[in-house]
Amino acid sequence: MMGTYSYTVSRFVPNQIRNEAVNIGIIVVDPGTGKTVHRFLGDMKRLKARCPGADIQSLEGIVKSMRVGDMPGGMADLERLSANHTYSLQFTPPRAAAAPTIKEALRIVFDTYVGEAAAPAAGPACATPKEQMLAEIDAAVSQSGMARDAAMARPEFAGSRGVFRPDRAFRTRNGANALHALPFAACPSLALRDAKVLAIDYEDAKSRAANLECAAIVDPAPDGGAREGREAYEQAEGHLRDKGCEVIEAGRMPAYVRGIARRT
Repeated sequence: MMGTYSYTVSRFVPNQIRNEAVNIGIIVVDPGTGKTVHRFLGDMKRLKARCPGADIQSLEGIVKSMRVGDMPGGMADLERLSANHTYSLQFTPPRAAAAPTIKEALRIVFDTYVGEAAAPAAGPACATPKEQMLAEIDAAVSQSGMARDAAMARPEFAGSRGVFRPDRAFRTRNGANALHALPFAACPSLALRDAKVLAIDYEDAKSRAANLECAAIVDPAPDGGAREGREAYEQAEGHLRDKGCEVIEAGRMPAYVRGIARRT
């Protein structure tokens, strides 16, 4: 028998100006009883590769000092938690998750949004390809003749349960087009996790904005003996297409961007 639970994602924002968050934990509440379970990354030091210069030691101290007790107010308590933490440690607005038990809900949501691969052995190599892909997207935008006011500075689209934040978004005559970079070749497990989150967030946002389109810009599927990479790519592609998100290989990205420009 399935139950419905409320959860929030804890996010670490090492740089308030860039506002690039890393998911570090999950809190799940049973709205009926107030019973609460939570889980955070076991080793915060693994964040150093993704957040160079960040004060990871202080973050560890904050997380260890947290007292996450039962929350009789259920979702309302999670909403207050989200509203009261807006700096380096944040909590997303609560969402709903269906699972047989509250512990299973925690496992599912943690694996989807956090996992234990926050900083895989590849370290900075997992971040660099994404930055390269975003730079290529920006170059394609500048060469496409897109209207000056089409690009959204900090794209956000409110859904019924949370906020969808793609890497890039552009206003068009038909609504809006969102783009998100997913580099699989360098770090397939991290890209798969991001693809799952992207698919869920896009579906949620589209429930309120039917004219919102989204495309995941991906590098080519890993080949050769990289079985893990191929499987991650195929799983991600299935999640994205199932939620109506297009999957565009990087080589086709400039043409796709030109298509967006013609609608601005």
